[in-house]
This record gives sequence, structure tokens and C-alpha cells, in this order.
Amino acid sequence: MHSMTNYGILVVMSKTNNPLINPRTGLPIIGNVRKKVIEKNYDWGLYVYKKASGRWFTDGSGNVLNIESMRGDISKIAELKNAAKHYGDPGDGEAVFVPGLTRISEEEHSEQLDRMANGLIPSMNDLGAWQAAQQTLKTHGKEAFDE
Repeated sequence: MHSMTNYGILVVMSKTNNPLINPRTGLPIIGNVRKKVIEKNYDWGLYVYKKASGRWFTDGSGNVLNIESMRGDISKIAELKNAAKHYGDPGDGEAVFVPGLTRISEEEHSEQLDRMANGLIPSMNDLGAWQAAQQTLKTHGKEAFDE
């Protein structure tokens, strides 16, 4: 594993590919999935860098340039843009705030993939998934989870 730590921003570059992220686009691979979006109105999260072309600034393995921040923190936005310039972007992109998103270590990522492979909720911090599981239990009973 290789990481860059210039400008106080950590970008983890893993030699393993994330099976949930398309390495060419940096976007999630989503098939025919029913989903319910639960808006996260948190003031904490990550700013991620989107290039002027509309593509995410990635390391080629699906890891997006990001910085932990509170919503509206212009100093963190400036740090992110400076880092993008440092790594070759002209700096004409934008910082996009993603509320409630946090970084995880390689070990946490591996644990989440294992949990998902075993039919469990990958992240113990995914409040939307836990809410959906509770609703399923309430609506369909324990039998829904025993199938």
C-alpha cells in the first residue's frame, strides 16, 4: 500500500481493487438493486474533488482525492484544491461535500467486504442499512432473514 500525505490530505492507494468500484470511472458498480435513499443532513463528512470534466479525481484504483471536513469549511476546500493542483489537476474542479462519509483503513475495508460476502451489513456505521433491516424485521418478521 502506498499513501500520499502532502497538504494534510491522505489518499490511500491500495494495490487491491475494490470490487464495488469501477476502476476506470471511479463510480460504484450498481446492478439491479432496489434502494431507498435516506438523506444524511450531517454537518460532518468528506469533501471529494471533482474535475472540471465531471470525473472524480482518483488514483486510478477508484480512490477519490478527499479531505475530512465540516460542511462549508473553506480552509479545507482550499487544501483539497491545492492538493489536486499538486497532483496534476489545473485546479478548475470543485469540492463536493458528502455528509456522513468517513474514511476507513484497509483493515476496515477488508472486514466490510467479508461482512458483505457473509450476507451481513458491511458497515456497522451505515445507519440507513440498519434502519432498512429494522423495517424489514418489523414488516416481515425474523423469517425474512432466515431465507
